[in-house]
Amino acid sequence: MIRSAAIACTCLALGAPALAQAPDGAVAQERSVNFISFGAAVLPDYSGSDEYRVIPFGAFRYEFDGWTLRSDGPGLAADLFENGPVTAGVYARWSGGRDKVEDAVVALLPEVDNSIITGGFVDVEVASDILTGFDTLTLGARAGFDALGEFEGLTWSASANYLTALSRMSFFGLTASVSGYSDDYADTLFSVDAAGAAASGLPVYAAEGGVKDVGVTALLTVGTGGPWSVTGVLGYSRLVGDFPDSPIVAVRGDENQAFLGLALGRTF
Repeated sequence: MIRSAAIACTCLALGAPALAQAPDGAVAQERSVNFISFGAAVLPDYSGSDEYRVIPFGAFRYEFDGWTLRSDGPGLAADLFENGPVTAGVYARWSGGRDKVEDAVVALLPEVDNSIITGGFVDVEVASDILTGFDTLTLGARAGFDALGEFEGLTWSASANYLTALSRMSFFGLTASVSGYSDDYADTLFSVDAAGAAASGLPVYAAEGGVKDVGVTALLTVGTGGPWSVTGVLGYSRLVGDFPDSPIVAVRGDENQAFLGLALGRTF
């Protein structure tokens, strides 16, 4: 969830509309809401792992003919409806499975392929000019299902996103998030059956769904004075419910999950 929150926060910062006035009192120039960024990130090898790997990391946003296509976590989203503070649309997001993991014991369990979660979202800007006069607070909710059939049942998340301008091209964002998954998801990725226990030596465990994790993500985007900017993201989440009690977490992993990303961006 932290990776999704991180890139969502990146989209909010880099895609923020031009301000009527910069925080230093100077009139801000109109700037494009279209952007692309690319870099690298460090994140857990699998959900609940205490080993980390490096992956490509980035975000983008492109508006055309009243439509908006943008990155949404490790996936895509299309804003189909905008009315005042409300934005709604659809998304398709990659969800990591558990295959080719580094942990030698967890690797003895059956592999779980990656999945694609598809569904809809609603974001509502509930407040602005809260602390600095150049900030906003947005609440978001989304729900979807696995389109590839790796697991059944509803996947959902909710978030609160705070964004403030530090200058005409620099932003700070803070996102608090919570996500939940179905019983079948929990069973598929976090349970250990008798055969898996015999193969790995881990205890038998039956996981049930519900709230999976809660987390917070901080983002800082610093502009160069032109179209280029640098974005750093730091995220933390904690597995809750049945998920941290799974042997792949409690015995072989860690309920505390971190994310670190750095990207170079450009508006156009």
